[in-house]
Amino acid sequence: MNLITGFDHPHFFYAFAALAVLLALYWFYRRSVRKQVPAIFLWDRPESTPESGSRRQFRRLPLSFFLEALALILLALAATAPFRMANEAFPALAVVLDNSFSMRAEGTDGASPRSLGEAELEKRLSAHPGRRVLLILAGNEPRLVSDGRERTAVGPYWTADEPAADLAGALALARSRCPGAELLIVTDRKPDFELAEDTGVFASGVSRGNAALVNTRRRAGKILVEALNASSSERRVRLRLTPGGVTEAAVLAPGEQRKFVCRIPDSARGREVSVTLESDGDPLAFDNTVTLLSEERPPLRFAYAADLAAVPARELDLVLESNPDFTRASSPELVFGGLELAPGNYHRFLWNPGGEGKDGVTAEPLAAQAGHPLTRGLGLQGVRWSAASGPALPGEVLIRRGDTELLSFRRRLDGYCDIYLNLAPGGSNLSRSPVWPALFWNIADFLRSERPGPGRRNCRSGEIVEFRWNGSDGKRVSVTGPDGSVRSVAPVRRRVLLAGLPPGISRIEAGKESWSVSVSALSAAESDLSGAGEFRRAPLQVAQMRENPRLPLGWIAFLLAAAVLLAHQYKLGVKRGGA
Repeated sequence: MNLITGFDHPHFFYAFAALAVLLALYWFYRRSVRKQVPAIFLWDRPESTPESGSRRQFRRLPLSFFLEALALILLALAATAPFRMANEAFPALAVVLDNSFSMRAEGTDGASPRSLGEAELEKRLSAHPGRRVLLILAGNEPRLVSDGRERTAVGPYWTADEPAADLAGALALARSRCPGAELLIVTDRKPDFELAEDTGVFASGVSRGNAALVNTRRRAGKILVEALNASSSERRVRLRLTPGGVTEAAVLAPGEQRKFVCRIPDSARGREVSVTLESDGDPLAFDNTVTLLSEERPPLRFAYAADLAAVPARELDLVLESNPDFTRASSPELVFGGLELAPGNYHRFLWNPGGEGKDGVTAEPLAAQAGHPLTRGLGLQGVRWSAASGPALPGEVLIRRGDTELLSFRRRLDGYCDIYLNLAPGGSNLSRSPVWPALFWNIADFLRSERPGPGRRNCRSGEIVEFRWNGSDGKRVSVTGPDGSVRSVAPVRRRVLLAGLPPGISRIEAGKESWSVSVSALSAAESDLSGAGEFRRAPLQVAQMRENPRLPLGWIAFLLAAAVLLAHQYKLGVKRGGA
């Protein structure tokens, strides 16, 4: 139990220096002096120098010194204006917890900034058990995890597994949620922005060298890996694939970031593969392992509708038959047909081949909408595109020539997609240019991402995972995290946007189907521990301290000092009276 909550004038603690002055005065007046006496037997306190042992003797200080010293201490304490507040009246404490994975780095004693910060936070919260406390995690985005007067264990929330820490945003959130609160940042290095007077910092990091994975990507039987040596000396590293074994060993120069290409064994294709960076004396194990899932997707199933004209069918055969991303099937995902093709449980590619003498090519340049998946990488220079100039294509126009719309995209209410093509093959060279196969590669890549399940199997921490579900029995989607926690979300227009997935492998279940998503938390800035270090900063007294109800205690110290001085005067008075 704390009898004193705080001090209004803590600068008066400098008055304790008066004790040194008092001691110096007593030493000056009680120093050895020469006295002359007629005979040695008249000396009131005969003293002799010992023949052995210490020859220096210290004379005991009188009681008056201790009374005067106690009076000085009490008067200095009274000047600081101590006070006591009830725990309920104490200003709120908003704690910003750095949730980046650099908080896991261990020092030579095995302690991490996270464990030291948790111990410091436990000590501060124990001092005022009824105080309102806000806990805010500073990760990719700041988020409030607790707000109340009851003690909350930070362990389940403070995971320290994100690739960034938005400390400034977390402070802004704390000020908006609780104006006037005392602010405390628990991190592993001094913040790189200016701090206000009401903000304290407890940083307990250690600057050490570290080797880390900073980027990984899996595609077509290979894994691209980027490794960083964030050290002041060279490091020997080894890359290990599981399954697969050691594939690379190298010596990285100080500060070097090097790329490696690792071939996935044939036995591991289609399975999850773990990439591990091995380095002796590494203080941070979190950024040394990444698990990657297979991104291989089956070809897009297609079919021709009965109303598809012969010339468009022939042009499609030339590009689809040799494309491994397409396969003809009786249960198609994509149906090619004319403008009158009825919708169904499939995507539609609706081709207007023109005719009736209305087709034409003008000198106006072709313009493609940038940023759409279907137009990615399409170079239209030198392409001659003949098309009917009359009809307006439904949906979002992706390619046009002047007022003539050539390619458009529309998403139907049932979740499927329609692609409209206005092309007269007879007067065009589009099907004989590189744009034609590139367009269908974009179509295959985009429509395969529209399949039920996550759009990507491997992503970074902080990215939004788009999940699609077409089944009627999947009213809610269940997401199981790496730690076993389960949450349920409802699709909106057959889509779910999953944000904040923790690092590791999460499992998504909808109806009778399930998928896995691997999230990696990699960041060169967080893996570089050279900027970590200890930093302490106590906040100045918040304004709310003077406004809340409290009990002043300075008068008690003043009365005790007066009583001590009266006792001192009584002692000296008795001595003088008896002299």
